[in-house]
Amino acid sequence: MSSSTDKRKSTTETNNFLSGRLSQVDVQRIERELKDLWRAIDDAKPEDQKSESPVKVTEGKDADAGQSTTRPANVMRACTANIVLFSEDEDAEVQASAVLDEVAIRHPSRAILAISRRSAEQRIEAWVSARCHMADAKSLKQICSEQITVRYDGEGTRELASVVSPLVINDLPVVLWWRANRLDRGYLEPFSHFVDMLIVDSLRAADARSFIKEMYGISSQTVRKPLFDLNWGRLIPWRRAIADAFSDAAPPMSLPSLPGISRVVISYATASAGGSSSSFPVQPLLLLSWLSTRLGWNCQSASFTGGRFGAQFSVDEKTISASIEPFQSDKLSEGSVCSIVVEAVTPCQGKLISERMIAEQRPGSPCIYVLSDSDCHKGAPGAEVGTGAESLVELTEARLIDFAMESMPDDSVFRQTLECTVKLIDAAK
Repeated sequence: MSSSTDKRKSTTETNNFLSGRLSQVDVQRIERELKDLWRAIDDAKPEDQKSESPVKVTEGKDADAGQSTTRPANVMRACTANIVLFSEDEDAEVQASAVLDEVAIRHPSRAILAISRRSAEQRIEAWVSARCHMADAKSLKQICSEQITVRYDGEGTRELASVVSPLVINDLPVVLWWRANRLDRGYLEPFSHFVDMLIVDSLRAADARSFIKEMYGISSQTVRKPLFDLNWGRLIPWRRAIADAFSDAAPPMSLPSLPGISRVVISYATASAGGSSSSFPVQPLLLLSWLSTRLGWNCQSASFTGGRFGAQFSVDEKTISASIEPFQSDKLSEGSVCSIVVEAVTPCQGKLISERMIAEQRPGSPCIYVLSDSDCHKGAPGAEVGTGAESLVELTEARLIDFAMESMPDDSVFRQTLECTVKLIDAAK
C-alpha cells in the first residue's frame, strides 16, 4: 500500500506535469513515464481534484511572460496529430516550446521538440510536460496534450531521429516542422520514413541559394510528401491583392492590362542602410517568380549586387524588366515585401496608354493598400485612387502552422514558383 508521502509525491509530480513544467526522464522510458503520469491523473480521487490543489494552466502567449492562471485539475486528454519540431537554436527550449504551446490551442497533438546541438561529445537527454488550455470558463475543463523534449549533443541527426521515431503515435499524421536556418536532405533523411508532411521557413535561411534549391529538390521528387514553406504562406495576402487589382471589377487596370505589363519593381524591408546584403531576398524572389509563372514569362537574364536583384523576362517577343530593391525600415519584418509596382502599356481609345498598379504595406497598418492610375483617365475623377485594401492579419508561425495542418497542401503552383526561383538564382551567378 502506498504511503501518504508517496501519494503527496505523486500529486506533486502530476501537477507539475500538467502545469507545463519539464520533468526529466530516462530516454529509454519516455513512453512508460507518460503512461504512468496519465494513469495517475486518471486514477486521482475526486478529493485530489478540488481547488485546494490547483494546477497552473498557461493560456496563449502567457507562457512567454511567465503569467498563468490556476484551475482545478478537471483534465481531458486530446491528440489529433504528431508534431515533430526540429531546431538547432540555442533558445529552442524556450522559444520553440512557446510556439508549440500556441499551436496546441487549435491542434492538440503529441508535440516532440527535437533539439540538435553540434558537439564532439555525444549525449542525449529527454523531458516530458503537458500542454493544457481551458476548454471554456463555465466547465473549467482543461484540454491537455503532451510535449516530449529530446536534446541531442553530437554529430548528424540519425541518433536523434532513432529516439523520436518510436515516440510518434501510430495512425495519426506526423508533421515535421524543420525550424532551422539550413535545409539539408542528409539531415532530413533519418526523419523522412515516418513523417507525412514537411514544413520549412525560407525566411530563416542562412544561405538562401542552398535553401531554395533544397526545397525545389524535395518538392520535385517522384515520390514526395507535402511541403509547405511558411514564407510562401506569408505571401498569400500579396498574391490575393495583386490578383484582385487586375479584376474587371476594379478599373482602370483589368485583365486586358496583363499582356501589356512592361516593368515590375518589388521592394523589401532591410534594417541596414543601402541594403548591402549578400543573401538573396527570398520572399520578394518568390513573389516575382509566382507572377512570372502565372503570366508565362521566360527568364532571359538576371543579376544580383549589393542586395539589388534585376531580371529580364520575355513573352511573345515582348521584354519585361523586373527589379527587387531594398528599403530601409525598422518597422517591417526583415526581408518581407514592402511594395510592388506593376507598370503596363495597353490600348485605350485607339492609342497606347500607360498604367500603373501599386500595392504597398504601410508601417503600423495591417493592410496592403492597392493604388492604380492611368494616362487614359488623367484629369478624371478617381484617376489615381485606391482600388482596395487587402487585410494583412499578422501571420504568425502558429497561424501558418494552423493553415498547413488543416489543408496539408501539395501545391503545384508553389513547385512551379520554386522552379522559376532556382532559374533566377542560377542566372544571377
